[in-house]
Amino acid sequence: MTHFSGLSSSSGLSDVLRLFPRNSDQVLRLLDGIMCSDGALSRGEREAIAAFVSELNTTPYCVFYHTVFSEVFSGSIEATNARIQPLLEYARCLHRRNSDGIAEAFEAVLRSGWTEEAAYEVVEVCGIFDLINTVVLASGISTPKAPLAPYPTLDGLRSLYTDMADTVSS
Repeated sequence: MTHFSGLSSSSGLSDVLRLFPRNSDQVLRLLDGIMCSDGALSRGEREAIAAFVSELNTTPYCVFYHTVFSEVFSGSIEATNARIQPLLEYARCLHRRNSDGIAEAFEAVLRSGWTEEAAYEVVEVCGIFDLINTVVLASGISTPKAPLAPYPTLDGLRSLYTDMADTVSS
């Protein structure tokens, strides 16, 4: 059940942001910069981290979508998660806000061959998804019950966040 008037059972994140547009454009453009810019991590790896953080934040709607997005960009989420396991553990420690654990996980990231830039990209994904997950949970929007049809494509997802920003600000 949605919590804000103006939303329905079929509403999604873009509907929530359109309903409350004051900062939505800036949030989506920041999301685009964090998730889609060139960096140490691929888009699929960032999407897998977003799904993982969303699971930690008990936000099934975001787990569903970002798992799909990760698979579109990188293949099996299980294989991606196995490849980025030290980064996921770092995200878990950031989520728990345990300074000693964060320091240990950061060192493990570096020992496993990832760079400081990759670690910082995890920080960005964790931060933006704390915000996005809060918006989703506050709105009460529902997780889809069936697979997406049509299934998203690389081309369809490449500019997803900027496309959303363009629709919420118009």
